[in-house]
Amino acid sequence: MISKTTVIRLSANNEKEQLHNTPLFPCSAYYSDLQTGGIEVIPWHWHKELELMYIVSGSVNVVYGAEKATLKPGDGFFCNSKVLHKYNLVSEKCRICYLVFDENLISGGIGTIFYQKYVHPIVTAETFPGKYLSKDIIKDREAIEGIKAAFLAAQREQAGFEHDIRYYLGKVLVILGQQSHLPMTRHITLPMERVKEMVDYIHMHYGEPISTDQLAFHAGISEREAQRCFQKVFKMSPRQYIHNYRLQVAEEMLLETSESILAIGLACGFSNPSHFSKSFRAYRGCTPYAFRHRNQ
Repeated sequence: MISKTTVIRLSANNEKEQLHNTPLFPCSAYYSDLQTGGIEVIPWHWHKELELMYIVSGSVNVVYGAEKATLKPGDGFFCNSKVLHKYNLVSEKCRICYLVFDENLISGGIGTIFYQKYVHPIVTAETFPGKYLSKDIIKDREAIEGIKAAFLAAQREQAGFEHDIRYYLGKVLVILGQQSHLPMTRHITLPMERVKEMVDYIHMHYGEPISTDQLAFHAGISEREAQRCFQKVFKMSPRQYIHNYRLQVAEEMLLETSESILAIGLACGFSNPSHFSKSFRAYRGCTPYAFRHRNQ
């Protein structure tokens, strides 16, 4: 049940590629190995599912909604539904373990006490985008232990592991629910909602020519407003985001596939091999070939 994930992309049906193994059990477990000189970032993304993670080794900066935090070994993080978030490597290496799951896995549907008491207050809390979980705080540590236990159950896949995962994740939500009323920054703003629409379009069409006008049309706004939203949320232009995302996909493909460098450049929207090599060198400090060679 455990799989590796780095760059978040979309498939042709506009759903995240982090699809669950079966709709009968909407929960997936992942890990990421970030390292200097290799994959150093899990880029901006969002999903309707809830996300729980913990740091096995190393440290990362987590950016979510309007919040930022640095996670170290033993720390964890909860990301609420539909919240933009990303992870940036801080140490030389870092391993992260995640569980991404649909709220219905825990609630069983809106007509249950589990939804009304434990799920609904969290997913509808507009000032609860997520929470940094510190191993040094007792209640946070209890939540982290629950995340670890759920991930271990997914890893072992012993008889009844689905029940164990659901139990541990439910216990974590109980702990989080006791803190969801705390005053925080509103996590869903209009610029963020618009950016999510445009980011999804980029993630699905990154191999094709993309203009700011196309993004604006997809989000139902003007080109000027599209520029403003990207600057407000990401502190960069749509063009910069597209360029960076293509390079992030390219570096993953260089490490995870045997495709030729030419084919990878073309697949990531670089029609000119020279432009791809020059852009990658500016991004990584080396050519695509050197990057692949030193990370083998």
